[in-house]
Amino acid sequence: MAGLFAGVLLQRAGWQVSIFERSESELASRGAGIATHDELYAAFAQAGVALSAAMGVESTGRVTFERSGQAIGRLPMRQIMTSWGLMYRFLRAQCAVDAYVGGASVTDLAQDAGGVTLLLADGSSHRADYVIAADGLRSTLRARLMPDVTLSYGGYVAWRGLAPERDLPPAVLTELAGRMAFCLPSGEHMLGYLVAGPDDRLTPGERWYNWVWYRPAPADHALHDLLTDATGTLHAQGIPPPLLRDAHVAAMRRAAACVLCPQFNAVIEATAKPFIQPIWDVCAPRFIDGRVLLIGDAACTARPHIGLGVSKAADDAARLADALAVPIAGRAAALRDWETGRLRFARAAMRQSRRLGSYIGAIDNPADAAHYRMPAQVMAQVAAAHPQQYLEYADA
Repeated sequence: MAGLFAGVLLQRAGWQVSIFERSESELASRGAGIATHDELYAAFAQAGVALSAAMGVESTGRVTFERSGQAIGRLPMRQIMTSWGLMYRFLRAQCAVDAYVGGASVTDLAQDAGGVTLLLADGSSHRADYVIAADGLRSTLRARLMPDVTLSYGGYVAWRGLAPERDLPPAVLTELAGRMAFCLPSGEHMLGYLVAGPDDRLTPGERWYNWVWYRPAPADHALHDLLTDATGTLHAQGIPPPLLRDAHVAAMRRAAACVLCPQFNAVIEATAKPFIQPIWDVCAPRFIDGRVLLIGDAACTARPHIGLGVSKAADDAARLADALAVPIAGRAAALRDWETGRLRFARAAMRQSRRLGSYIGAIDNPADAAHYRMPAQVMAQVAAAHPQQYLEYADA
Protein backbone atom coordinates (compact mmCIF):
# COMPACT_ATOMS: atom_id res chain seq x y z
CA MET A 1 0.00 0.00 0.00
CA ALA A 2 2.83 2.43 0.87
CA GLY A 3 4.49 1.81 -2.48
CA LEU A 4 1.26 2.40 -4.37
CA PHE A 5 0.64 5.65 -2.50
CA ALA A 6 4.16 6.85 -3.28
CA GLY A 7 3.94 5.82 -6.91
CA VAL A 8 0.59 7.50 -7.52
CA LEU A 9 1.55 10.69 -5.67
CA LEU A 10 4.90 11.04 -7.47
CA GLN A 11 3.39 10.17 -10.83
CA ARG A 12 0.81 12.92 -10.25
CA ALA A 13 3.65 15.33 -9.40
CA GLY A 14 5.36 14.65 -12.73
CA TRP A 15 7.94 12.03 -11.81
CA GLN A 16 8.56 9.03 -14.04
CA VAL A 17 7.73 6.12 -11.75
CA SER A 18 8.18 2.36 -11.85
CA ILE A 19 6.50 0.24 -9.17
CA PHE A 20 8.02 -3.21 -8.69
CA GLU A 21 5.63 -5.58 -6.89
CA ARG A 22 7.20 -8.89 -5.89
CA SER A 23 3.87 -10.74 -5.78
CA GLU A 24 2.82 -12.29 -9.05
CA SER A 25 -0.85 -12.37 -8.08
CA GLU A 26 -3.36 -9.57 -7.66
CA LEU A 27 -3.14 -8.07 -4.17
CA ALA A 28 -6.69 -6.72 -3.95
CA SER A 29 -8.00 -9.69 -2.00
CA ARG A 30 -5.37 -9.45 0.73
CA GLY A 31 -5.76 -8.07 4.22
CA ALA A 32 -8.83 -7.49 6.29
CA GLY A 33 -10.30 -4.50 8.09
CA ILE A 34 -8.60 -1.16 8.73
CA ALA A 35 -9.60 2.01 10.52
CA THR A 36 -9.42 5.34 8.71
CA HIS A 37 -7.80 8.59 9.87
CA ASP A 38 -7.38 12.16 8.68
CA GLU A 39 -3.92 11.35 7.27
CA LEU A 40 -5.40 8.69 5.00
CA TYR A 41 -8.05 11.06 3.61
CA ALA A 42 -5.43 13.77 3.06
CA ALA A 43 -3.15 11.42 1.13
CA PHE A 44 -5.98 10.25 -1.10
CA ALA A 45 -6.94 13.86 -1.80
CA GLN A 46 -3.32 14.66 -2.69
CA ALA A 47 -3.34 11.65 -5.02
CA GLY A 48 -6.43 13.00 -6.76
CA VAL A 49 -8.70 10.24 -5.52
CA ALA A 50 -12.19 11.39 -4.61
CA LEU A 51 -13.46 9.28 -1.74
CA SER A 52 -17.09 8.89 -0.84
CA ALA A 53 -19.32 6.91 1.49
CA ALA A 54 -18.51 3.92 -0.70
CA MET A 55 -15.10 3.58 0.95
CA GLY A 56 -16.37 1.62 3.93
CA VAL A 57 -18.87 1.09 6.73
CA GLU A 58 -19.61 3.84 9.24
CA SER A 59 -19.06 3.07 12.91
CA THR A 60 -20.73 5.49 15.30
CA GLY A 61 -19.18 4.30 18.53
CA ARG A 62 -17.58 1.59 20.65
CA VAL A 63 -18.95 -1.01 23.06
CA THR A 64 -17.28 -3.49 25.42
CA PHE A 65 -18.94 -6.77 26.41
CA GLU A 66 -18.12 -8.85 29.45
CA ARG A 67 -18.05 -12.66 29.32
CA SER A 68 -21.82 -12.92 29.90
CA GLY A 69 -22.57 -10.73 26.87
CA GLN A 70 -23.63 -7.75 28.97
CA ALA A 71 -22.36 -4.37 27.74
CA ILE A 72 -20.09 -2.85 30.40
CA GLY A 73 -19.02 0.29 28.54
CA ARG A 74 -19.96 2.47 25.59
CA LEU A 75 -18.24 5.39 23.88
CA PRO A 76 -19.39 7.48 20.90
CA MET A 77 -16.77 7.76 18.13
CA ARG A 78 -17.59 8.27 14.47
CA GLN A 79 -15.26 6.54 12.05
CA ILE A 80 -15.29 4.81 8.69
CA MET A 81 -14.12 1.19 8.89
CA THR A 82 -12.80 -0.02 5.58
CA SER A 83 -10.74 -2.87 4.18
CA TRP A 84 -7.24 -3.20 2.80
CA GLY A 85 -8.50 -4.59 -0.49
CA LEU A 86 -10.97 -1.78 -1.09
CA MET A 87 -8.30 0.88 -0.43
CA TYR A 88 -5.89 -0.98 -2.69
CA ARG A 89 -8.37 -0.91 -5.56
CA PHE A 90 -8.96 2.83 -5.13
CA LEU A 91 -5.21 3.40 -5.53
CA ARG A 92 -4.51 0.78 -8.15
CA ALA A 93 -7.04 2.43 -10.46
CA GLN A 94 -4.95 5.63 -10.36
CA CYS A 95 -1.70 3.93 -11.32
CA ALA A 96 -0.56 3.97 -14.95
CA VAL A 97 -0.68 0.43 -16.32
CA ASP A 98 2.86 0.52 -17.70
CA ALA A 99 4.25 1.82 -14.39
CA TYR A 100 3.23 -1.26 -12.39
CA VAL A 101 5.32 -4.41 -12.78
CA GLY A 102 4.05 -7.52 -11.01
CA GLY A 103 6.20 -10.52 -10.13
CA ALA A 104 9.31 -8.32 -9.95
CA SER A 105 11.38 -9.24 -6.91
CA VAL A 106 14.23 -6.90 -6.03
CA THR A 107 17.21 -8.83 -4.66
CA ASP A 108 19.93 -6.20 -4.27
CA LEU A 109 20.96 -2.66 -5.09
CA ALA A 110 24.02 -0.56 -5.80
CA GLN A 111 24.29 3.18 -5.15
CA ASP A 112 26.51 5.96 -6.42
CA ALA A 113 26.35 9.74 -6.35
CA GLY A 114 23.99 9.88 -9.32
CA GLY A 115 21.40 7.29 -8.40
CA VAL A 116 20.58 3.68 -7.60
CA THR A 117 20.68 0.49 -9.62
CA LEU A 118 18.20 -2.19 -8.58
CA LEU A 119 18.95 -5.83 -9.30
CA LEU A 120 15.93 -8.09 -9.87
CA ALA A 121 15.52 -11.83 -9.42
CA ASP A 122 15.08 -12.39 -13.16
CA GLY A 123 18.58 -11.01 -13.80
CA SER A 124 17.45 -7.62 -15.05
CA SER A 125 18.35 -4.26 -13.54
CA HIS A 126 16.72 -0.88 -13.25
CA ARG A 127 18.33 2.54 -12.83
CA ALA A 128 16.62 5.30 -10.85
CA ASP A 129 17.35 8.68 -9.30
CA TYR A 130 15.75 7.48 -6.05
CA VAL A 131 14.48 4.15 -4.76
CA ILE A 132 11.58 4.05 -2.32
CA ALA A 133 11.70 0.89 -0.22
CA ALA A 134 8.10 0.00 0.58
CA ASP A 135 8.53 -3.75 0.81
CA GLY A 136 6.94 -4.35 4.18
CA LEU A 137 7.75 -5.70 7.61
CA ARG A 138 10.45 -8.06 6.30
CA SER A 139 11.90 -5.56 3.87
CA THR A 140 14.59 -6.97 1.59
CA LEU A 141 16.08 -3.53 1.02
CA ARG A 142 16.12 -2.63 4.72
CA ALA A 143 17.90 -5.91 5.45
CA ARG A 144 20.44 -5.14 2.72
CA LEU A 145 21.15 -1.62 4.01
CA MET A 146 20.69 -2.19 7.75
CA PRO A 147 21.45 -5.85 8.48
CA ASP A 148 21.56 -5.27 12.24
CA VAL A 149 17.88 -4.25 12.37
CA THR A 150 15.79 -7.17 13.62
CA LEU A 151 12.12 -7.73 14.35
CA SER A 152 10.86 -7.74 17.94
CA TYR A 153 8.21 -10.37 18.75
CA GLY A 154 5.47 -9.15 21.09
CA GLY A 155 4.81 -12.54 22.71
CA TYR A 156 1.35 -12.99 21.20
CA VAL A 157 -0.51 -13.64 17.97
CA ALA A 158 -3.67 -12.26 16.42
CA TRP A 159 -6.28 -14.75 15.34
CA ARG A 160 -8.19 -13.06 12.53
CA GLY A 161 -11.12 -13.75 10.29
CA LEU A 162 -14.01 -12.48 8.21
CA ALA A 163 -17.51 -13.76 8.97
CA PRO A 164 -20.28 -13.22 6.40
CA GLU A 165 -22.77 -10.79 7.89
CA ARG A 166 -25.69 -12.88 6.64
CA ASP A 167 -24.48 -15.85 8.73
CA LEU A 168 -24.65 -13.99 12.05
CA PRO A 169 -27.75 -14.47 14.24
CA PRO A 170 -30.00 -11.36 13.92
CA ALA A 171 -29.83 -10.64 17.65
CA VAL A 172 -26.02 -10.73 17.56
CA LEU A 173 -25.85 -8.51 14.49
CA THR A 174 -28.12 -5.97 16.17
CA GLU A 175 -25.62 -5.64 19.02
CA LEU A 176 -22.53 -5.51 16.78
CA ALA A 177 -23.58 -3.48 13.73
CA GLY A 178 -22.65 0.17 13.53
CA ARG A 179 -19.95 0.08 16.19
CA MET A 180 -16.56 -1.34 17.06
CA ALA A 181 -16.98 -4.00 19.74
CA PHE A 182 -14.53 -5.35 22.31
CA CYS A 183 -14.24 -8.22 24.77
CA LEU A 184 -11.31 -8.42 27.22
CA PRO A 185 -10.60 -11.86 28.68
CA SER A 186 -7.70 -11.86 31.14
CA GLY A 187 -4.46 -11.26 29.23
CA GLU A 188 -6.27 -11.18 25.88
CA HIS A 189 -8.10 -8.74 23.62
CA MET A 190 -10.90 -9.27 21.09
CA LEU A 191 -12.38 -6.68 18.75
CA GLY A 192 -14.49 -6.54 15.61
CA TYR A 193 -16.45 -4.38 13.20
CA LEU A 194 -18.25 -4.57 9.86
CA VAL A 195 -16.38 -3.94 6.58
CA ALA A 196 -17.21 -4.20 2.89
CA GLY A 197 -17.99 -7.71 1.70
CA PRO A 198 -16.94 -9.62 -1.44
CA ASP A 199 -16.56 -7.38 -4.51
CA ASP A 200 -16.61 -4.35 -2.13
CA ARG A 201 -20.32 -4.82 -1.45
CA LEU A 202 -21.66 -2.46 1.23
CA THR A 203 -25.31 -3.50 1.16
CA PRO A 204 -26.51 -4.69 4.58
CA GLY A 205 -26.48 -8.46 4.61
CA GLU A 206 -23.65 -8.66 2.06
CA ARG A 207 -20.81 -7.31 4.21
CA TRP A 208 -18.17 -9.07 6.30
CA TYR A 209 -17.65 -8.87 10.02
CA ASN A 210 -13.92 -8.40 10.55
CA TRP A 211 -12.54 -9.66 13.87
CA VAL A 212 -9.16 -9.84 15.61
CA TRP A 213 -8.40 -11.84 18.77
CA TYR A 214 -5.01 -11.29 20.42
CA ARG A 215 -3.81 -14.31 22.43
CA PRO A 216 -0.49 -15.07 24.16
CA ALA A 217 1.89 -17.41 22.30
CA PRO A 218 5.36 -17.61 23.84
CA ALA A 219 8.04 -17.83 21.17
CA ASP A 220 9.86 -20.83 22.58
CA HIS A 221 6.96 -23.29 22.26
CA ALA A 222 3.44 -22.03 21.43
CA LEU A 223 4.42 -19.81 18.49
CA HIS A 224 6.67 -22.47 17.00
CA ASP A 225 3.81 -24.97 17.18
CA LEU A 226 1.27 -22.57 15.65
CA LEU A 227 3.57 -21.86 12.72
CA THR A 228 4.26 -25.54 11.98
CA ASP A 229 2.08 -27.18 9.33
CA ALA A 230 0.80 -30.77 9.21
CA THR A 231 3.97 -31.99 7.46
CA GLY A 232 6.16 -30.64 10.28
CA THR A 233 7.43 -27.69 8.24
CA LEU A 234 7.98 -24.50 10.24
CA HIS A 235 6.87 -21.25 8.57
CA ALA A 236 8.83 -18.88 10.78
CA GLN A 237 7.78 -15.73 8.93
CA GLY A 238 4.07 -16.52 9.17
CA ILE A 239 2.09 -19.58 8.18
CA PRO A 240 -0.10 -19.33 5.04
CA PRO A 241 -3.78 -19.63 6.04
CA PRO A 242 -4.39 -22.90 4.12
CA LEU A 243 -1.55 -24.58 6.04
CA LEU A 244 -2.80 -23.71 9.51
CA ARG A 245 -3.47 -27.02 11.25
CA ASP A 246 -7.09 -27.95 11.87
CA ALA A 247 -6.24 -28.88 15.47
CA HIS A 248 -5.16 -25.31 16.20
CA VAL A 249 -8.33 -23.85 14.69
CA ALA A 250 -10.47 -26.29 16.69
CA ALA A 251 -8.63 -25.40 19.92
CA MET A 252 -9.17 -21.72 19.23
CA ARG A 253 -12.90 -22.28 18.71
CA ARG A 254 -13.14 -24.21 21.99
CA ALA A 255 -11.34 -21.41 23.82
CA ALA A 256 -13.71 -18.86 22.30
CA ALA A 257 -16.69 -20.73 23.73
CA CYS A 258 -15.06 -20.63 27.18
CA VAL A 259 -13.73 -17.07 27.48
CA LEU A 260 -15.43 -14.80 24.93
CA CYS A 261 -18.85 -13.21 25.10
CA PRO A 262 -21.62 -15.01 23.16
CA GLN A 263 -21.64 -12.32 20.47
CA PHE A 264 -18.02 -12.94 19.51
CA ASN A 265 -18.32 -16.68 19.90
CA ALA A 266 -21.09 -16.53 17.27
CA VAL A 267 -18.82 -14.50 14.99
CA ILE A 268 -16.03 -17.07 15.24
CA GLU A 269 -18.45 -19.93 14.63
CA ALA A 270 -19.56 -18.16 11.42
CA THR A 271 -15.95 -17.79 10.19
CA ALA A 272 -14.96 -20.58 7.83
CA LYS A 273 -11.21 -19.93 7.59
CA PRO A 274 -9.58 -18.09 10.49
CA PHE A 275 -5.86 -17.31 10.20
CA ILE A 276 -3.10 -16.11 12.49
CA GLN A 277 -0.73 -13.15 12.46
CA PRO A 278 2.25 -13.16 14.84
CA ILE A 279 2.73 -9.70 16.33
CA TRP A 280 6.13 -8.24 15.54
CA ASP A 281 7.28 -4.65 15.49
CA VAL A 282 10.37 -2.90 14.16
CA CYS A 283 11.63 0.63 13.54
CA ALA A 284 14.64 1.38 11.37
CA PRO A 285 17.20 3.78 12.90
CA ARG A 286 17.04 5.93 9.78
CA PHE A 287 14.68 6.24 6.83
CA ILE A 288 17.25 7.56 4.36
CA ASP A 289 20.31 5.69 3.15
CA GLY A 290 21.91 7.60 0.31
CA ARG A 291 19.22 7.72 -2.36
CA VAL A 292 17.11 4.95 -0.83
CA LEU A 293 14.08 6.13 1.16
CA LEU A 294 12.14 3.83 3.51
CA ILE A 295 8.41 4.24 4.02
CA GLY A 296 5.46 2.27 5.38
CA ASP A 297 6.12 -0.99 7.22
CA ALA A 298 9.63 -1.18 5.75
CA ALA A 299 10.47 1.94 7.75
CA CYS A 300 8.48 1.17 10.88
CA THR A 301 5.88 -1.42 11.75
CA ALA A 302 3.97 -0.71 14.96
CA ARG A 303 1.75 -3.28 16.63
CA PRO A 304 -1.72 -3.15 15.08
CA HIS A 305 -3.58 -1.95 18.21
CA ILE A 306 -2.94 1.65 17.22
CA GLY A 307 -4.66 1.02 13.88
CA LEU A 308 -2.36 3.36 11.97
CA GLY A 309 -0.61 1.03 9.52
CA VAL A 310 -2.23 2.17 6.29
CA SER A 311 -2.73 5.77 7.42
CA LYS A 312 0.95 6.03 8.42
CA ALA A 313 1.99 4.54 5.08
CA ALA A 314 -0.16 7.09 3.28
CA ASP A 315 1.23 9.97 5.34
CA ASP A 316 4.84 8.76 4.85
CA ALA A 317 4.30 8.78 1.08
CA ALA A 318 2.44 12.11 0.96
CA ARG A 319 5.08 13.96 2.95
CA LEU A 320 7.86 12.33 0.96
CA ALA A 321 6.25 13.48 -2.28
CA ASP A 322 6.23 17.02 -0.87
CA ALA A 323 9.94 16.78 -0.01
CA LEU A 324 10.85 15.44 -3.46
CA ALA A 325 8.93 18.34 -5.02
CA VAL A 326 11.48 20.81 -3.58
CA PRO A 327 13.93 22.13 -6.22
CA ILE A 328 17.18 20.19 -6.38
CA ALA A 329 19.18 22.84 -4.52
CA GLY A 330 17.07 22.44 -1.39
CA ARG A 331 15.94 18.84 -1.79
CA ALA A 332 18.57 17.22 0.45
CA ALA A 333 17.57 19.49 3.33
CA ALA A 334 13.88 18.83 2.67
CA LEU A 335 14.49 15.08 2.75
CA ARG A 336 16.42 15.37 6.03
CA ASP A 337 13.49 17.28 7.51
CA TRP A 338 11.12 14.60 6.20
CA GLU A 339 13.19 11.88 7.82
CA THR A 340 13.36 13.69 11.16
CA GLY A 341 9.59 14.20 11.23
CA ARG A 342 8.75 10.66 10.17
CA LEU A 343 11.18 9.09 12.66
CA ARG A 344 9.65 11.15 15.45
CA PHE A 345 6.13 10.11 14.46
CA ALA A 346 7.03 6.44 13.93
CA ARG A 347 8.75 6.09 17.29
CA ALA A 348 5.82 7.72 19.06
CA ALA A 349 3.37 5.41 17.28
CA MET A 350 5.42 2.33 18.17
CA ARG A 351 5.60 3.33 21.84
CA GLN A 352 1.84 3.87 21.95
CA SER A 353 1.13 0.57 20.19
CA ARG A 354 3.25 -1.27 22.76
CA ARG A 355 1.38 0.40 25.62
CA LEU A 356 -1.94 -0.63 24.08
CA GLY A 357 -0.78 -4.25 23.99
CA SER A 358 0.98 -4.17 27.37
CA TYR A 359 -1.52 -6.51 29.08
CA ILE A 360 -1.42 -9.26 26.43
CA GLY A 361 0.98 -12.10 27.11
CA ALA A 362 4.01 -11.44 29.32
CA ILE A 363 3.62 -8.25 31.36
CA ASP A 364 6.71 -6.05 31.55
CA ASN A 365 5.01 -3.03 33.11
CA PRO A 366 2.16 -3.94 35.50
CA ALA A 367 1.06 -0.31 35.87
CA ASP A 368 0.69 0.12 32.10
CA ALA A 369 -1.03 -3.25 31.81
CA ALA A 370 -3.60 -2.38 34.47
CA HIS A 371 -4.30 1.02 32.92
CA TYR A 372 -4.53 0.06 29.26
CA ARG A 373 -6.76 -2.98 29.76
CA MET A 374 -9.50 -0.84 31.35
CA PRO A 375 -12.54 -0.83 29.02
CA ALA A 376 -12.65 2.98 29.00
CA GLN A 377 -9.04 3.18 27.81
CA VAL A 378 -9.44 0.39 25.26
CA MET A 379 -12.49 2.03 23.71
CA ALA A 380 -10.88 5.48 23.65
CA GLN A 381 -7.41 4.57 22.37
CA VAL A 382 -7.42 1.36 20.31
CA ALA A 383 -7.60 2.29 16.61
CA ALA A 384 -8.78 5.73 17.71
CA ALA A 385 -10.21 8.09 15.10
CA HIS A 386 -7.75 10.78 16.23
CA PRO A 387 -4.73 8.96 17.70
CA GLN A 388 -2.41 11.98 17.67
CA GLN A 389 -3.75 13.07 21.06
CA TYR A 390 -2.31 9.93 22.66
CA LEU A 391 1.16 10.01 21.11
CA GLU A 392 4.09 11.02 23.29
CA TYR A 393 6.89 12.52 21.23
CA ALA A 394 10.60 12.61 21.90
CA ASP A 395 13.49 13.99 19.88
CA ALA A 396 14.29 11.88 16.83
